[in-house]
Amino acid sequence: MRSPQIRTSVAIASIVAISIAVTPADAGFPALNVQWRLDGGIVVNDFPTGTANGMGGFVYTGGGNLGDVLMTYSLVGIPDSMVSGGFTLENFSMATVEVELMVTLPITPAVSAPSSLTGSVAVGMTADADGGTLAALPGVAFWQAIIDGTALRGGTDLLTDLMLTRPGLGSMNASDAFGQLSGPGVLDEIGILITFSLTPGEQMSLTSVLHVVPIPGPGGLAVLGLATLVVRRRRR
Repeated sequence: MRSPQIRTSVAIASIVAISIAVTPADAGFPALNVQWRLDGGIVVNDFPTGTANGMGGFVYTGGGNLGDVLMTYSLVGIPDSMVSGGFTLENFSMATVEVELMVTLPITPAVSAPSSLTGSVAVGMTADADGGTLAALPGVAFWQAIIDGTALRGGTDLLTDLMLTRPGLGSMNASDAFGQLSGPGVLDEIGILITFSLTPGEQMSLTSVLHVVPIPGPGGLAVLGLATLVVRRRRR
């Protein structure tokens, strides 16, 4: 950390990986939307153009900066199965920053309930010579799955108590996952919301995957009763 006077709570949101049975949008590519903001400020929206990768998928790359915080991403979407990808965020400022990142993807056709959800996330922090911390915010899971504007709670929350602290130069890592949980149907879109805190001078890198697919047959999986929390979509 570069400054002894930094705010205690910092959030930085990053990444994404999504999946479901979807078909490309009218332009030929799923209309992926990346949203991020710092310190509760203005939401920045990015609508990257997908490029066919020749293997049935689409590649999305982009990024930008808000002040002295730089973010880049590289995502691969397979319209009928999944989207996966990674984010890198570097805090070049002299203070801890708070960031929220949400990625959403419209889906067609809709997925009937119950659905089967599988997700994972792996995150790493590289600290400068002064050391630093990457942490989940109090009471907020580092990684949350979004279905139709609603954040699922319970078994799908990942890295709820994330705390990576390095006293000096070096790296630390953490990962979490869940498999084949029964979830709600999907009418319009799926997404991922990630929030965490990062001290100045550090770099965060992350990869993640979320699959949401219909359960075939009337039996399906036993519904696990995931509680939900409506997430207000924030637009510029």
